[in-house]
Amino acid sequence: MKAEGEKVQILLSTYNGERYLRPLLESLLAQDHPHVEILVRDDGSSDGTVSILREFETKGKLRFLHGENLGFARSFLHLLELASPEASFFAFCDQDDIWKPDKVSRAIQLLKERSEGQPALYSGRCLLVDKDLQLLAPSRIPTCEPSLGNALVQCLSAGCTMVINASARDLLVEHLPVATPSHDWWLYLVLSALGRVIYDPEPKIFYRQHESNVIGSRLRLRDKLMKRLKGKGLKLHACTDQARELQCLYGDRLNPEKRALLDRFLQRKSLLERLRYAWSGEIRGKSPKDDLKLKLLILLNYL
Repeated sequence: MKAEGEKVQILLSTYNGERYLRPLLESLLAQDHPHVEILVRDDGSSDGTVSILREFETKGKLRFLHGENLGFARSFLHLLELASPEASFFAFCDQDDIWKPDKVSRAIQLLKERSEGQPALYSGRCLLVDKDLQLLAPSRIPTCEPSLGNALVQCLSAGCTMVINASARDLLVEHLPVATPSHDWWLYLVLSALGRVIYDPEPKIFYRQHESNVIGSRLRLRDKLMKRLKGKGLKLHACTDQARELQCLYGDRLNPEKRALLDRFLQRKSLLERLRYAWSGEIRGKSPKDDLKLKLLILLNYL
């Protein structure tokens, strides 16, 4: 299925990313989809990032906005607000990765084939590489399907793989969250509740692992959560806070089954309630090992 006529806007938030930014931008401009624009919001960089962005802006297909430091989650959500209403698809991008030439076209193809007119999110596997692009390993394929039961406690895949359709963008900008550890997790949560989530096992991105990653893919589950929370001004119970926000902003639009699932997730206050809930099977991790870890985190009231 070809998608030559559809405009795609890539949303990129930068912060002191001069080291890897140039090869990333070159890979974005080399996409085989002919109608790609790049909207960049710089989050208050103090290195040479802005100079690189201005250089690429003169080449066309890139628009650059310089803003105050908001942090990565709020910066990406602000980009979503600023995104062009004329675009048919919106792709989220980190400042230090490399995209394969068919990354965008592959996402559009699957979104068009499987979204069935719904707000939809594409995400997928990536190739983990070191700072010099030497292959470490492919990211693991989740054993669970995308679902609200998973989205309440985890983000299924990296935000830099995510692409949404225009219906999803319209849904998301209706209500922007206050309590969310990351923009990608919020996207996955809302669209698993009110739309369609597609996971692609075919990797289309080289995902750098280095000391400056905001959230590294190879961290342990609890460490990922702690790193998301550190310095973000959020309480330890980030999953619960985010779930309450979903209930407040979109709860009246959930179908009865998903509304009941969300209610049960939020009602686990006492140790006995947490014990029962942990073994109810409603919450699913990306692997059996994650399932066990999540049960423990629920019992300890970390989530």
